[in-house]
Amino acid sequence: MAADVYFHSLEMPPGQEFVPVDPGPCLTQMVDKLGLTGASRRASPWGLKVQVGEKGLPPAIDPAWARAVVGALAGSGISDPPRGAVCFDTLSITTGGLDKVDTHLEMAKVKGYGSKGQGLPFLVADGPDEGEPLVVDATGDPDISQLTLAPALKGFAGLCLLAPVRPHPHAGFQGALVNMGVGLADRAGKLLLHEDIRPKVNTPLCAGCGSCLAVCLFDAIEITAGRAMIDSQKCTGCGECMNVCFMAGISAEEKAGIPLFQKKVAAAALAARDSVGGSGSDRFGYFNLLVRLDRHAGRAKGRGRTRLGDVGVLASRDPVALDRATWDLIVDRSGSPLDVWSGFQQEPGPLLDHAENLGLGSQTFRLVEF
Repeated sequence: MAADVYFHSLEMPPGQEFVPVDPGPCLTQMVDKLGLTGASRRASPWGLKVQVGEKGLPPAIDPAWARAVVGALAGSGISDPPRGAVCFDTLSITTGGLDKVDTHLEMAKVKGYGSKGQGLPFLVADGPDEGEPLVVDATGDPDISQLTLAPALKGFAGLCLLAPVRPHPHAGFQGALVNMGVGLADRAGKLLLHEDIRPKVNTPLCAGCGSCLAVCLFDAIEITAGRAMIDSQKCTGCGECMNVCFMAGISAEEKAGIPLFQKKVAAAALAARDSVGGSGSDRFGYFNLLVRLDRHAGRAKGRGRTRLGDVGVLASRDPVALDRATWDLIVDRSGSPLDVWSGFQQEPGPLLDHAENLGLGSQTFRLVEF
C-alpha cells in the first residue's frame, strides 16, 4: 500500500532564487494533514527534533518554523509561550561547539531557541541532566547491541522530526531516517554507528591545504610531506573531513563499512521509534525540508555540486516513503543522479531497503501536492 507523502513547493521563479522563503504556514497545514493537530494536549509533552546549525550560518531549522509546528501540535495556532512541546537536539560528533552541552545550548540561544524573544524551550537531549542513556532492545541485531539513545526521549509522548535535507557523506543525503537513527542516539551511540567507516585519502587529489585537519575533533589527521594522512585508530568515521575537502580527495572505503553503516542506521531508527511509542507507533511526524540547500550544502565548494535553491517541504507518517520521495525529488529537480547534487558517491539504497525490510515503512508512496 502506498504511503501518503505531502509536498508543498517553495520554488521561486528565475531571478528570485535567493529570496527568503517562509515554510511556517505549510508546516502548520502539514501537521493537520498528518492528523497531529492538538496531539500535544496529552499529559506528556511532544518533542520537536531540530538542528540549530553551525556557527556563522543561519539556523538549520529556523525557530519560527519550529514555532509553527509547536502551535499546530497544541491545536491553538502559534502561541507564546508555546505549550505542550519542547525543542531538542543531541550532541554532535562532528561540529565544533555542538559536541558539548554548554556550547550547544549557547549556540541554540544565539540562533533563537530558548530565548525570551522566541519563547521556545530547548534542551540537549543527551546532556547529563537528562539522566542515564536509554539502552535499546537490540534482540537479534548484534550490530546495535550496545547502542544508546538520548535519555530525554523517555519523557515524550511523541516526536516530530524536522530534518534539514543536506548532503551526507555516508548516506547520500540526510533525511528522516538519518535524523532518526543517528540524530536520536546519544554521543556514544553515534560513535558506535560510525565505527566501521574508514575514510581514505586519494593522495594525487590532496592539496595539503589542511581543511580536513582543521575540522577533525579527534586529532586523527596530520599533514605529512604536503599530504593529509588519517590515523585509522583515532578516526571515528564521522565524515567531516570528506565534507570540507574541496578537491573531493577523501572518501570512505565502501567495503569497510558504508553498507553496514546504513544498515545500522535503519536498525537504530527502528529502535528509536519503538523506544518512544512502542512497536508500530504512530506517534511520529516526519518532515524533510528542502530549504536553504545552497547555504547549507557543505563547505566543499570545489565539488561542483548542482545548486537547487529552495525546493519545498515534504512530510509523512512513513519515514521510508518520505526519504524515497525526497530522493526522487532531488534527482528530478537537479536533472542528474544524487551524487551530482551531494558531491558524494554514496546513495541511500541500502538504508531504505533495510528500513523497509524491518517494517519501518514502504518505498512505495503517493505524492500529494498542495
